[in-house]
Amino acid sequence: MNKSKVEIDRIFISSIDAAKAYVDYNEWTIDLDGEIYQYIVQLFAHNFDTTSAKKAEYHLDDFLATIVPEEPEAFEAFVEVITDEMHELLKEAYGLSAGSGLFVFATVEEQPIIAFFKLNYQSRLTCEKTDDGKVVWRKDVRLLPMHTQKEYDYFYINPYERQVWMSDMHCMIDGESVDYMAERILQISLKKSEKETVQVIQEAVLDTIKECYKEEAPKKVFEYRQAVANEAKEQGKIDPVRIQETVFADNEKAKERFTEKSEDLAIPQKPVYVSPKTTKTLAKKQKIVTESGIEILVPVEYLEDKSVFEYKQENGRVSIHIHDVNGTIK
Repeated sequence: MNKSKVEIDRIFISSIDAAKAYVDYNEWTIDLDGEIYQYIVQLFAHNFDTTSAKKAEYHLDDFLATIVPEEPEAFEAFVEVITDEMHELLKEAYGLSAGSGLFVFATVEEQPIIAFFKLNYQSRLTCEKTDDGKVVWRKDVRLLPMHTQKEYDYFYINPYERQVWMSDMHCMIDGESVDYMAERILQISLKKSEKETVQVIQEAVLDTIKECYKEEAPKKVFEYRQAVANEAKEQGKIDPVRIQETVFADNEKAKERFTEKSEDLAIPQKPVYVSPKTTKTLAKKQKIVTESGIEILVPVEYLEDKSVFEYKQENGRVSIHIHDVNGTIK
């Protein structure tokens, strides 16, 4: 997301350390021209629309609905609840590091968005408490351009839509791996991320094709790749039911196998809406690799266009014809 769409209203920072009796936190004064503020804006924008985020929805009778504010004036009460819960969790969690907490209340396209980032202790930017009891940032090196190393966990909440999306935050509690932020603090149940859902659909389709089409499998893979890329581009979604009906229309056994795999992999039987980033990924070129190691990249839109590209597999032999006479070798 373009950072120009982010309007930050309030920021709170905290020092997360189980060794302390309580969590120290306070509001941070925004300096629009400062490097730390610019870093926070970039951090917010960079993770806002990532396809790898886990997702959830909450209802009015859920715990989260009782603490999430819709206006920035009530933001501090939310910060206090989360910091207290985080502090208590640190005492019983194994593998959950101390660090700094960054709370942001922002407006994105007229929607209030709450974000939290748990910054793991590192030398670049940390929170510390001064002698007068105030929590401040300590910056030891340049922050911009933004560092790409993964050194934080995060969540976002849209109070109007009652939607949550977040990173996968696991630690060990009582010998079990727990998504601590979702299960213990926000008390929500997460769904697969967009990226995971698309990957599991593709896994089910490709496995079905390999099992049911044998020598015709490459051609069917091309058909699927083009169909799913077109659907994502034209409708902004991928529909597993529609895939089953169209891609496997010529093979009842394949339909049955895809149904079985969908159940095993818990694939949703409703359209999965995808972002422009995923749509672009689905439209990438198809790589063809022969046994001798020759690699050919074919744009998805030409996989089924015989006037440009033909792929035939007969008696264990592969025949590839490229009819783009105006092409060049690079």
